[in-house]
Amino acid sequence: MYKMPGAGVGVAGGGVGTLAATGADVGWWLAVGVLLVLLGTVALIAVHRRNRRLSQARD
Repeated sequence: MYKMPGAGVGVAGGGVGTLAATGADVGWWLAVGVLLVLLGTVALIAVHRRNRRLSQARD
């Protein structure tokens, strides 16, 4: 049977095989990914607003 590279438990590194070997739930990883995207978007909007406000205050 073919074994994906990195699919072993003893192999350090990322990848779907490693996640499956650690018993991680895919739904949990998806939720974390969505949360990180949302937090990044909020951070970018906050920085944009702050820079716009600072540039208006300089004028």
